[in-house]
This record gives sequence, C-alpha cells and structure tokens, in this order.
Amino acid sequence: MFTKSDFEIFNDDTLAGRMQLIKTVIDPKFEAIAPTIVTHLANDDHQFYAHVAKHLRRFKNPPVDTWVAFSENARSYKALPHFELGFWPDRLFIYFDILDESKARVQASLTPAELLPLFKTLPANYVISNNHGVPDTKPATPENIDQAIKKFDQYKHSELVAGRAVPADAALFDDPKALEQYILTTFETLMSIYTPIMAAIK
Repeated sequence: MFTKSDFEIFNDDTLAGRMQLIKTVIDPKFEAIAPTIVTHLANDDHQFYAHVAKHLRRFKNPPVDTWVAFSENARSYKALPHFELGFWPDRLFIYFDILDESKARVQASLTPAELLPLFKTLPANYVISNNHGVPDTKPATPENIDQAIKKFDQYKHSELVAGRAVPADAALFDDPKALEQYILTTFETLMSIYTPIMAAIK
C-alpha cells in the first residue's frame, strides 16, 4: 500500500531518475491495488480495465504527477469518462475525470442542466476542477460546482475533474487498510456521477 515515503520520488528532478522511481516504486503499487479497485467498481453494467501511466511522451522534463486510470475501454482511457488514482507531489488523488478527449461525447448527450445535479451530490469534503493537468482544485461547494459546469460548457478545452485527495503528510498513510477503504469509498461515491453519464453516452 502507499506510504508517505512514496512522495520522495518527486525529489529526483531528472527525467531518468524520476521515471526509474515511478517504475520501481509507484507502478508496482498501482498494479497491486488495481485488481481490487476493478473488482470493486465492476457490476452487471460496467467492466473496468486498469491503465498505468507510461509517460511515453516525456523526453526532457520529469513527470509532475503519475497515476493509474480505470476505464471501460480495454485499450485506452482518455476517450471515455474514467477514474484515476495517482500522485501529485503533495497529495494522493482519487478522481473521476471527463477529459478533453471525451468532452464532445458527453456534451452531445448531456446538457449542463443535466450534469449539474449529478455533481451536486458530491459531499462537502470533495473537490472539483476544470483542468486535470494542474494540481489546483476547489472545494465542491454548490457555487464552485456551478462555476465548474459553466466553464466546462463555455470553454472548448475545459474539463471536469472531481473527487478526494489525501495530503502527503496525512496519518491515513500509516494505516494501510484504512487508506484502501478510503480509496474504495471515494470511488463508490463517484460512481453515482459516473453511472448516469455513461448511461447517457452509450
């Protein structure tokens, strides 16, 4: 299971060094927990596949984050709404994502008025964002959700990202079973958004 020391991979500022640490420290942990998450998310209507980030387009700068994605597409994940579990240097994140690659498909099937009540089911301690490529998020308050849905609708490359994060110094990392349950519970909550969206776009 993940520990506080996992975040030390970001102390290596070289591409080769950080990539080696991601492959030897983080990726095996993603691969170890992935079957549990896939099984937990699966039901009669949804079968998931794990996709560990490979960072293949990195030629100079080291990755600023790393993740494993869970999608119903066995070959890739970005073209569909999906889930991600990953690391920024200061947090472990557990997110539901509608990225640029799947945005048009979602917008063709769901209006902002239909998306809004789905995201407003998020508990108060969840966060929301319009950009998966930066760590900044906002609390999932009704006002911030309104703004995020509006921005998603109005700006071509605006995305929707929602979920929870665990700060790198959190005591939760000292209790592997509690951390695993936190991750699974977060994905369960996010399924309430994922399921109706996938029903609409299929």
